[in-house]
Formats: sequence, C-alpha cells, structure tokens
Amino acid sequence: MDNSSAANKAFIQPAHDTETYPPAILTSSHFDKDSFQLAQYQQSSIYCPPTLIRASRKRQAEYFAGRFLANEAMTSLGISEFKLIADAKRCPQWPSSLVGSITHTDDYAACIVAEKSEVSAIGIDAQDILDDERAERLQSRIIDSAESRIIAQSSLSAGLGLSLCFSAKEAIYKALYPRIQQYFGFNAAKLHSIDADSCSLAFRFDPALWILHNERNLLHLRYQITKQRILTCLMLRTVQK
Repeated sequence: MDNSSAANKAFIQPAHDTETYPPAILTSSHFDKDSFQLAQYQQSSIYCPPTLIRASRKRQAEYFAGRFLANEAMTSLGISEFKLIADAKRCPQWPSSLVGSITHTDDYAACIVAEKSEVSAIGIDAQDILDDERAERLQSRIIDSAESRIIAQSSLSAGLGLSLCFSAKEAIYKALYPRIQQYFGFNAAKLHSIDADSCSLAFRFDPALWILHNERNLLHLRYQITKQRILTCLMLRTVQK
C-alpha cells in the first residue's frame, strides 16, 4: 500500500448511505480530522488552494474530504484528474459537462454530481440535528411563523423540522446560485409542505429571482435522516427539447 492509500484509509471511511439519487452519483464518507496530514493533498493529486496552507487542520481536512469524494464521483462519470477549483464565491467550478455539489459536517462529507444533459441544477447539504433548545434560539433566523406552523403540524420535532429547513435552504442555494448568480437569503425559499412518509419537502421559491419550470414555483427536495445528521438534496432535471 503506497503512502497516499495508507494515509487516506486512516483518514476517510465510506459512509454507506442507503439512499440513491439517480441519475446523479452520490459519494459520502466519515472522516477523522485528527488523523489528517496536509501532505495528503499532494499524495492524492488534489488541488490545495493557497488560502488553505495556513488554515486549521479541521478546515484542511473538511476541504480535502469533499474534494476526495468529488474525484471519486467524477471518475465514475468518466472524468479523472480534474483540477476542481472554486470561484471567488467559493462555488466549485465543475467540468462543463457536469453539475455538482459538496457538503460536510465535522466528521462527514458528501458529494453529488450529474451530467448536465440529465440534470440542470443540483444541491446537497448535511447538517447535524439541532436539539429543541438550540432550534428555538435559531428559529427566527431561518423560518417565519407560517413555516413554523407547518413543522408544528407535522410529525417532526421542532429541532428536526428546523434542521431540515436549514439544510434544505442551504441545498437550494447551492443548486440555484450558479444559475442565478445572485445572492439570496433564507426568505427566498418558504417551506410549503412536509411529507414524512416519502421523506420529501416542498418549498415555494421567490419568483422575482427565478421562474421555475412549474406554475406554482415549487421546489421538491428529498431528505434522509440518521441518528446524528440529516442530508437534503435538490435536483432539477434538464428539460428535454
């Protein structure tokens, strides 16, 4: 086993997420930031931005984990040794034929990619689940009273409901910002409904920012829940002409 393989095996382990998102490719892993070494960037041929050289080990490890998974996902679609850089807004600059998104928590990372011929926009976000006390403190920053009522009427706890909304709104931003090229906040997407049976959420998006491909301007996201975290995904299929 070479040095890069040994170091990566100690640092990163597959997460074995049970959900799939065809036609997109999802890669995910758990990682141990304390075992990360900066040399892994060079050993694994992963681009390390100059700004990361003096960053904390935690930040270096998170960034590496996301790019490592991005390489795996892109390779599965036939693209290898691609230098994945970010623009001034920290958005990954994917190959021209792909759309993609990366997310991480303190010890988990995921990447999702798809061919543009099949998917026009994609966003993924992972968050640790908030407890009810912290959710109460953060609620007014993330959702309004109408969204709060939708959560209260569902089978979800306040902490889980807010965690899902926060994650979903982050996933929406990651998916749509590259298309809109305009900053928008949490108020741009309003929770419309929760379907706990199908693990899906619907959000109404501000039509002043972008007219979507349905009359009610609704975005539909899927989610999955583990003991510790939630993962949300927005995927907009390419309109076939």
